[in-house]
Amino acid sequence: MRSATRIRPRLLLALAVVLAAPGVQAAPSVSSTLSATPTPPPSPPIGPSPRASADVKRMYAVTFTNMVVWENGAGYLHAFWRTLGTNGPDSPARVQWGRGCPEISDRTFAALHTAFSNPGGFFLILDKSPDARQPGAYCVTNVEVERITPVQDPPSRLAPSPAPPAPPPGPSPGGPGTPPPVFSPKNPNK
Repeated sequence: MRSATRIRPRLLLALAVVLAAPGVQAAPSVSSTLSATPTPPPSPPIGPSPRASADVKRMYAVTFTNMVVWENGAGYLHAFWRTLGTNGPDSPARVQWGRGCPEISDRTFAALHTAFSNPGGFFLILDKSPDARQPGAYCVTNVEVERITPVQDPPSRLAPSPAPPAPPPGPSPGGPGTPPPVFSPKNPNK
């Protein structure tokens, strides 16, 4: 089994590469409390909802409040959640890993951190696995991150449009097969 102290530095390096992608903003280090106090429940947001199919066994984050990661890699994410496929109500809950809950993979940690650090850019969808030790807490088992808006291509430099090509030399105005007109001098006697 790999130790958490050896996994997290590599994960954070890989996460830095992911967050350096266009449209993704970097976030503060996750080795400490990112936000100290939870905020009150927000009003239902008007806007997009996840494209995942409705499932009462799953939920998605509506508003993130704080994420705590301890030195051993265990931690929790506090947010307001909705049952997937519903319009509410929002319910505050902690999603935990380690310290009594199963350890999570590097991919799962990267998905949690990506969604938390870019709350307006990603939906965080996860399976419900109630933590019997605390009411309102869940252990992380499976996580999906879904981009809220499609990635925008950077504007490209538009090359000036070339002038329309000159028409190719065509046949004489009389049409094809007609010989060109012959000009003869005027007869001065007439």
